[in-house]
Amino acid sequence: MGRALMDANVLVAVYRPDDSLHKKAVQLLSKVKDLGGGLVLTNLVVQEIATVLSMRVGMKLARKFMNDYGDIADESIYIDEELEKASWKIFLKQEKKGTSFVDCASLAVMEKYKLDGILTFDEFYPKEVRIGV
Repeated sequence: MGRALMDANVLVAVYRPDDSLHKKAVQLLSKVKDLGGGLVLTNLVVQEIATVLSMRVGMKLARKFMNDYGDIADESIYIDEELEKASWKIFLKQEKKGTSFVDCASLAVMEKYKLDGILTFDEFYPKEVRIGV
């Protein structure tokens, strides 16, 4: 397996033992690491995970994630102006109510960096790039 982007829902589930997808998320992350896949995070996804953990559990867990994520991800990609513009193009083409800008940014990152897939439980992403659903 090559390089794969991580979606927030997988890491949120990893960090929340009471999450209905916790066991599946832990197994997925372990499987990808065992296969030698490079795990990639974007700064927007990191921000989203920290926010969700803070809101659902509390700041203690959000801080733990912030201290740990560098050990989980093999690579970090920052959304710069070029990627933000590409993300907005994808976002503005969407028709579905509730579309996530962060998900659109992840698609832009996958395209620019030619990533092999995304670890996600989210059906927003095309089936051929989803790892874990």
